[in-house]
Amino acid sequence: MVPEDRTEDVVRLLTDTEHLVVRSWIGANGVYDEQLIIDNIHGVQRVTWDTETEHVRAEPFASALVHEALAAAGRTDAVVDDMRRWSEFLADGYDTFGECWGWGTPCHGWSSCPTSDLVRHVLGVRPEQPGFARAVVAPRPDLASGLHGSAPTPAGPITVSCTADAVRVTSPVPFTFITPSGSASRHDAGEYVLPLQV
Repeated sequence: MVPEDRTEDVVRLLTDTEHLVVRSWIGANGVYDEQLIIDNIHGVQRVTWDTETEHVRAEPFASALVHEALAAAGRTDAVVDDMRRWSEFLADGYDTFGECWGWGTPCHGWSSCPTSDLVRHVLGVRPEQPGFARAVVAPRPDLASGLHGSAPTPAGPITVSCTADAVRVTSPVPFTFITPSGSASRHDAGEYVLPLQV
């Protein structure tokens, strides 16, 4: 959807932490701002950042869209870098993902996109055809050590386990295997040990 010659500009816009700011309509930094809430009820929106040099970071709810855009641009590494930000939720004894950056409830389902992103973009399992009639298995062990997991399909789970030089795939459906370098091979349902480098 983005012209190829503008892809890197879009990636830079989405990942340049020097120019990303966090803004909310109800507060930030762990507190609710009553005046912001009242202003928004009355339709008052205040721009409190430099619109020429800064842009607002997507809250966790919209980060799934950012991650899909980065993955579509071939920047799974940037998806993983951004997902590391979720570790800020795992403080003060919490083991859940919070609502928004710097404020909100400590457990919010809309902040769970890393769960899906790890399966789709790092483990690399996603549908190639509707209903997982055929799958893609494109693991990125270069982005996460000890990569092992499974993804549900209507026919049963696809399991992927990576070593330093090979990937074991057990799949109940036919799949296309894609190495980190981009080489692709097609396989019937079954269990395979496939080389990572082709």
